[in-house]
Amino acid sequence: MIVDSMWAEPLESAAMLERFHVHGAENLDVGRRAAMVVLPHFGSWDAAASAALGLGLHLSTVMAPVVSPGITEMVALSRQRKGLEIFTPRQAARGLVRALRHGRTLALMLDVPEAGPTVVVPFCGGPVRCSAVPARLAAATGSAILPVACWRNGMGWELEIHPAVDNDGDEATVMAEVAAQVEPAIRAHPEQWYPFHHVYVDR
Repeated sequence: MIVDSMWAEPLESAAMLERFHVHGAENLDVGRRAAMVVLPHFGSWDAAASAALGLGLHLSTVMAPVVSPGITEMVALSRQRKGLEIFTPRQAARGLVRALRHGRTLALMLDVPEAGPTVVVPFCGGPVRCSAVPARLAAATGSAILPVACWRNGMGWELEIHPAVDNDGDEATVMAEVAAQVEPAIRAHPEQWYPFHHVYVDR
């Protein structure tokens, strides 16, 4: 993932999109509703963001510190140069709502809950703590939640965009449905799943 991100850094989003097989692009049409794409920490997050920007999405996301202040700034500048709007975890609450109201698409992580509310859902064979932020924002704003998976396939990538999940249930139910949609891709390519922490809450 790190090597892919460095290799892709100088490429424009349209050039990155040429290296993708996109499945379900039609699901991005959610009418007048704002939308969130929710991804597991799987495959290449930065490659997926570049492809989404190439598809015409205006993305906003949250970025926690990475390794050191210098590396964090370098990664943030690279993402901002490509067109991502980035909020720190401290800015996220107001910033994400404002971004939705201005018609931007949020890109949020499923299984790396850096901050904010969480729920435990069945995921890849066990109970996993996932972010409840997408479900909470959907309940507050009426936004659509689109589960997305992105993984490397040979010299290119696959980008799978699922239809919007039903967000009428409680937070755990909504996020369990998001997890269920992206789980098959992870089971098919488990070596590309790297949530960077103990995955299952029951160890």
